[in-house]
Amino acid sequence: MKRKSAITSLLLLAATITACGGVLTSEHPVKQTYLLEPTSIESTDSAGDPWPALELSVKAVPGLDTDHIQALSTDASLKHYANARWADFLPEVLSSVIRRSLASTGRFESVSSTPAPRRDDWSLILEVQQFYGIQDYAGSTSSVAVSFEGVLACREQIHQLQLSFSRQVREERLSAVVKAHQQALDDATKQLSSELNKLCQ
Repeated sequence: MKRKSAITSLLLLAATITACGGVLTSEHPVKQTYLLEPTSIESTDSAGDPWPALELSVKAVPGLDTDHIQALSTDASLKHYANARWADFLPEVLSSVIRRSLASTGRFESVSSTPAPRRDDWSLILEVQQFYGIQDYAGSTSSVAVSFEGVLACREQIHQLQLSFSRQVREERLSAVVKAHQQALDDATKQLSSELNKLCQ
């Protein structure tokens, strides 16, 4: 009886090891993580005083608060590019990238995403409304859409912002889709900087 029990235990142990081995040697493709970079913005000279600190907040509409790289199909459904992710959830990624881009201008005392800004800080709230590839009926990505809606508070005034850009995808490769996202984001960030210069002088 003891011998049968021991054999049964050994068989169960062998089955468990085999199952774990199957998980560790999965045939699924490795997940690829893609990085978005800050854009270089030329500093504009100003005879006025340096600008105060800017507090930045980035949110996303429902469906975009994810780390998946996504595409919008012709039936209005959001689809994931297989095994492709951003380095973090989209609002966190864009907050970091835009913050570093604006800080590089040297115009602000600082640019941060602190939850409790000082009373004299300016604030910029952005909502990501589009950040995905556009797919045709065949499932090919033809372009990338990037848009933000925002509220800017500076010099005791409130301003509404609308930023919208599109870039073509030159070839049917994930790296080309990511490159188009980067280019459209660069366009939006440069336009944002231009709007800040115009509205906060």
